[in-house]
Amino acid sequence: MSEIDWNVELRKIERAYDGLPPEPSPNAVRARKAAEERARQRVAERLALVGAWARLVLVAALAVSLYWWPGAHDCGRDLAAFLGAESMVVVGGVWAAVATWRHRLPASHGAALILLIAGLGLVAAQVLPRAGYATVAGVHASGWRCDAVAATALP
Repeated sequence: MSEIDWNVELRKIERAYDGLPPEPSPNAVRARKAAEERARQRVAERLALVGAWARLVLVAALAVSLYWWPGAHDCGRDLAAFLGAESMVVVGGVWAAVATWRHRLPASHGAALILLIAGLGLVAAQVLPRAGYATVAGVHASGWRCDAVAATALP
């Protein structure tokens, strides 16, 4: 009995006759698949990095734009809208922090935590004086509703 697998040998001869390169070895196939997987991982890492920084830029833009809030935010609906916008900075900070943690991006995660803490500070600057716990420079300790402000302003 011969040890030669004539079916395999015939396939090699047919490939050579057709002008095709020889079939790659199992090690070469494994190496090619590993290289393709590494390339996919690099693309995924780059997309995660771009996505994380895009989230951070959006949340930072919202936090900075609160400085130029178009209306008064002393009481009532205006205050509720302003606190809602400040709360969105907190939510956006959490959103960015979770995404950066999930994708293992330490610098972006630190920036997301800074934005989260800044958002909490913005909310605290409006809530704490009205709750009577602290006074913040530039924020008058007025009530939550506008009729309470008018009643306290009278002598």
